Amino acid sequence: MTGGPISVAGVVVEPGERRDLAPLASESYTGDRTTLPMAVINGIEDGPRVFVTAAVHGDELNGIETCRRLLDAVDPLGVAGSLVVVPIVNVLGVQFGSRYLPDRRDLNRSFPGSHSGSMAARIARLLTEEVITGSDAGIDLHTAANHRTNVPQVRIAEDPRALPLATTFGAPFVMRAKLRPGSLRAVALEQDVPVLTYEGGQPLRFDADAIDVALRGIQRVLARMEMIDHAPEPAAAEPMVLDASRWLRAARGGVLELHVEPGDRVQAGQPLWTTSSPMGGAERASIDAEEEGYVIGATTLPLVQPGQAVLHVALPGEHLPSEDDPTEEEDEDDPDMTEGT
Repeated sequence: MTGGPISVAGVVVEPGERRDLAPLASESYTGDRTTLPMAVINGIEDGPRVFVTAAVHGDELNGIETCRRLLDAVDPLGVAGSLVVVPIVNVLGVQFGSRYLPDRRDLNRSFPGSHSGSMAARIARLLTEEVITGSDAGIDLHTAANHRTNVPQVRIAEDPRALPLATTFGAPFVMRAKLRPGSLRAVALEQDVPVLTYEGGQPLRFDADAIDVALRGIQRVLARMEMIDHAPEPAAAEPMVLDASRWLRAARGGVLELHVEPGDRVQAGQPLWTTSSPMGGAERASIDAEEEGYVIGATTLPLVQPGQAVLHVALPGEHLPSEDDPTEEEDEDDPDMTEGT
């Protein structure tokens, strides 16, 4: 709870004030400073502390634009509690359009970090100590990995506090996803901070729909936590809760023809894709769905190798009522290249 001045990275932020900070995280081999830019908004009334992070993976850009729009929309004089927004966590990765840091470490497997470890460990340590610790909830923004796209979805741990926030967010899907050791979400939960991991769109580009779902979702969560007064309508009034998922892989290589799209519901026996020889002719291989599910992710490549992941299909759990319904109160990831969970 806040209501008075708060201190983040050694900077005092008064009630009703926004401060933009850039605390030192590490340095490059040339001695250049590697900072962690963030905006700290301290409301004028008591309330929770929430953080929003983006670009933990440097090629996942939708969250950067989401944070920019969020900061333009939030007035410190209209906030109860405090909001810490970190639009670009992996600054060096963003500069080079890379998922990883220059030493090829995955920042989202480096938490909680350390003061004397690698660059990834030092950035993770700063974020853990100054942003995650002491928060009441967090929202971490991601996209799919390289050459893939994700349908807007929120991933949560088995935490009773996270599910109501996730359904309030209003993305089409809520996925119960296992925690990855060293991830932001796992370390936050160890500190008793529930985190929503939002996935939407592709890397290295802005996806207008995914950004819109994310922005509306964050505002809806803030309104549910009584930090702001108004929130937009949800992108999906009845999010589908998904309990398990798996990647379906190509049996044969060739030219890929998808018969379904991301977001589609598929039935057992329904054709999913066909691969054909680049030489043409009758050499084709078709794959049908083995069970009912929802396509929550897909490759964006027109050519596939044998064994390559093509579709991410999730199994349905249950429909939940919309946020306005008072009764609401009461894959996993592909091992070849995991997303932001």
